[in-house]
Amino acid sequence: MPRLNANDTRATHRYRCARLLGAALAAGCLAAAAGAQQPPATAQPPTLTLAGALREVAARSTAAVTSALDVDTARTGTARAEAAYRPSVSVSAGYQLRDHEIVARFGTLAAPSTERNFLTGEIDATQLLWDGGRRNSALASSRALEQATMAQGEASVLASQLDGLHAYIRVLVLKAQRRVLAQRVASLQDHLREVQDLFDQGVVARNDLLATEVRLRVVDDQVNQVNDGEAVALQGLNRVMGRNPTDPLALPQSLPSPPPLGVGVAELKRRAADANHRLLALRARLKAQEDAVALRRADSAPTVFAQASHTYQQDKYLVYPNANILFLGFSWQAYDGGARKAGVSEAEFAAARTRQEIADLQRRLEVEVEQAFRGYEQALRQAATAETNVKAAEENLRIEEDQYKAGLVRTTEVLDAESLLADSRFALVNQHYDAYLTQGAVLAVAGEDLPTFFAAVGSAGQEQ
Repeated sequence: MPRLNANDTRATHRYRCARLLGAALAAGCLAAAAGAQQPPATAQPPTLTLAGALREVAARSTAAVTSALDVDTARTGTARAEAAYRPSVSVSAGYQLRDHEIVARFGTLAAPSTERNFLTGEIDATQLLWDGGRRNSALASSRALEQATMAQGEASVLASQLDGLHAYIRVLVLKAQRRVLAQRVASLQDHLREVQDLFDQGVVARNDLLATEVRLRVVDDQVNQVNDGEAVALQGLNRVMGRNPTDPLALPQSLPSPPPLGVGVAELKRRAADANHRLLALRARLKAQEDAVALRRADSAPTVFAQASHTYQQDKYLVYPNANILFLGFSWQAYDGGARKAGVSEAEFAAARTRQEIADLQRRLEVEVEQAFRGYEQALRQAATAETNVKAAEENLRIEEDQYKAGLVRTTEVLDAESLLADSRFALVNQHYDAYLTQGAVLAVAGEDLPTFFAAVGSAGQEQ
């Protein structure tokens, strides 16, 4: 083999360096081209907390918008009732064309009293002086109706917040279920490798391999189902919050244990009797109906009013074409065939009905608080039980795996142990988040502000 001299060595070295430099430049150009073809990364939306989602429901949901419109409508009714305390002003004008003048005859004498064509105008200012209290009752009823509308709107928004709470928790439940399924896939893949190794050694039959593969495919299908469910749940949450369903949305992976209520069931019942929005709406409605009864009774009183007018008539025969008039009068319908009495009875029946509804709702709220509070405590107990069951199921699966490797149990027993562990983890997820839902129901019945209560909830979950 011929030896290379120094020049050949240097030439070879330069050639290799040139090749390496060319390869580096080519790789750089390809990387730059690939980077230019890739679309710019979109900014991820900030993580939406539970309290933030509930506030957004209160501000932008359909219930929030329609409730605000209902309150505005009720306020216009109050403004209309207040207008009765101010004078009304009317203006009229006209131009009259006649075929001949109006002529007055005095014996054998005849004298025109008007022109054939003339202009007339009048301006009137009328002030109601006394109407037996109808204005006061109408204004009080309108204001009470406004309060009832506001309370009813708050109850509607609170119901939407509960829907938002369910939608938010639904997404987190699906996220947690996906993590459980990922654990199942990893566990089944580990077991499948063990079965494959034992099958290759001729230790186990092929049905062990087939049973494990079937179970793994079933879990893969469940993963796809959960992914689809989460995508739909995110769109549903956007809709409840008043957003476009396709808007990007980022939620925490999980939530910690729900914060303690801090009060007992007796205190919650007392708060429900004082601050429940449905009850407040009924009480305000009763106040409006009682004022309506007073309004119907005041219909029997006469009306006293004063009117100031200024009139003008274009007429060359009139000495005073302008006239100022002050009129004081009253009107009274002495008999109406019993219509006023029937109106009073109708208003009294409506108020009696609302009183019965209030009494029934007060009893119902006690039951609702009791039911929701017991459900909340039961969810906490079941969550603690589920956490213990998860630890026991993990140990059971470890034992079954060891016994399978030793040839003491069949693969179906290992798969059953893995399924038991998954069910325990699913139960822990469900009970963990059921506590949030039942807690929200308790707070809503008691009239508490949900965003304020859940403001301290973090995003580091405790479910397995």
